[in-house]
Amino acid sequence: MNKKNSPTKGEMKTLKFHYWSKRITQGAALLSVLSLSSIAPLTAIAADASAKDQPKIVQLTQPRFPIAIDNQGNGWCLALHAISVKDGSFPNLMVKAPSLTNVKSISQNEHGMILVLKNDGTVWTVERTAENEQPDHKEHISATLGEQIPHLENIVKVDTFGLFGLALDKNGKVWIFETAPSYVKNDPSISLKTEPVLVEGLDHIKDLMISNDYYDVTFLKEDGTVWNIDAYNPWGSKKPLYDSFRFNKPVQLENLKDIVQLKNNHFAIKKDGTVWNWGRTTAFSENQSFQEVALTPAAPYQVDEISDVVDVSSNFEHVLFVKKDGSVWGKGYFVEKWEALGIEPQTVWKDLFKLDGIADAASVNINNYYSPTESIIKKDGTVWMWGLDNFSKFVDKPQQVEFRS
Repeated sequence: MNKKNSPTKGEMKTLKFHYWSKRITQGAALLSVLSLSSIAPLTAIAADASAKDQPKIVQLTQPRFPIAIDNQGNGWCLALHAISVKDGSFPNLMVKAPSLTNVKSISQNEHGMILVLKNDGTVWTVERTAENEQPDHKEHISATLGEQIPHLENIVKVDTFGLFGLALDKNGKVWIFETAPSYVKNDPSISLKTEPVLVEGLDHIKDLMISNDYYDVTFLKEDGTVWNIDAYNPWGSKKPLYDSFRFNKPVQLENLKDIVQLKNNHFAIKKDGTVWNWGRTTAFSENQSFQEVALTPAAPYQVDEISDVVDVSSNFEHVLFVKKDGSVWGKGYFVEKWEALGIEPQTVWKDLFKLDGIADAASVNINNYYSPTESIIKKDGTVWMWGLDNFSKFVDKPQQVEFRS
């Protein structure tokens, strides 16, 4: 496997620095402007945008560019730059992708690999317009359905990171597959390197999550317990992560019971709406570095002062929580003032606080890679986004994203 998929400690720090520095130099201050005392209220877009023409979005991913799924299973992708958007809308226009239909969920990783899980339990790749390709201005669709991954049937969840992916089937079994690193050639297509094989020793799995810090995988069992495979080696390892995750025995995480959801960066939501966090890169306290990887992972602990939570998303600076009442709360380091591109903004630590002006949220998404963008899906299925768009324009308050068939 490519060395990138089994980094040494020094390589890991370089990897973290790459994410941090690129996000800063491109405008890394994203949601941070929101972080202080108030946020401008979410206002409706122009009156000529008929609500009945807007799809009801249920999922949005955006590590590299946004792809959304509506409640009818239709896929929506970023429009090529030939199309303009209405005044007052977020600059990233979304258009329907005709070949992405009957989609249940999407998984997208930092290298541009995108997988869609269809309602029939099959898993497919998504092909997109290459970054270095000049698009046909008559064609606005940036993503199309690619090839089906063989031997994956009755799948209910798929996740991907680095050069491998995991798939969970309806019987609670987990499958792993390895991908070839074609992304190094600026080619957005990813080819399958190994066919999916069953991961031994895992059963009754309800959910899974590959960690954003590259070293571990977490599994939620049907009984509400959480299990983890930790492949971190501070001295480096010649053993590919693919092999580590395939053959290492999972270990149960203590104190985690009655869990109903796994979230990125080692967060979990309990049945009672409390939020728990753990792991090697846990650092949501003041004066700690989010880039350092601890030798000893933090034991699971409850995040103080927050309850009735239905969704969580985080990056290496801060975390956002969505409560049952639709309010959004934040904790961590946020940018106090927007600086010019290329200048690292000053951040300030904020204890748990409510983001003013955001209401009726159903879910939240913080982009962990490259252009810093954050979004919420409201209970009515509309999408609101802020941060740096795909055209290097910074939007400092949530604006509704326009969807066009």
